[in-house]
Amino acid sequence: MINSRVFYIGMAAGLVLIACLAVQGCDLQKMVKVDVPEGVQQSVSVGEEIPLSESEYAWDQWSNWVEANSEAFARNIEDGRSRVALIENLTAMGMGALGEVSSTFPGGAVLFSGLSLLTGWFLKRPGEDKVVAKEKEDSYNAGLAKGKELVETIKEATNA
Repeated sequence: MINSRVFYIGMAAGLVLIACLAVQGCDLQKMVKVDVPEGVQQSVSVGEEIPLSESEYAWDQWSNWVEANSEAFARNIEDGRSRVALIENLTAMGMGALGEVSSTFPGGAVLFSGLSLLTGWFLKRPGEDKVVAKEKEDSYNAGLAKGKELVETIKEATNA
């Protein structure tokens, strides 16, 4: 007869073998879920959790979204700068032309002085470029930090 102890050990080994075979046959990448940060969810239109098998595709979508929006934002900033430069040049030309002819009609000097004062409000102040550059740098660094944080969150979720 078979010893009961050997029988139970054999049955336990058999059950472990069957469990291992069942797990091996499953697609574990579809079973393991990855948490998606809220900003990525909104940008790429994915759920709060996605299977690990879909995470690479979501990562590629996120990278493309960030790149496309960064380029579009940079273009918009440059367009805004060119419009400001155009307006400043037109204003300077108009004030120069007005300054030459203002003395020929009565009250022109007073009118020219008032317009000069009004235009002065729109001109750059000394040191404003440094302040704007500092704000841009701070914004850029904050964006990089947020991006690194999102990347770390995704890496941790992928490794888990």
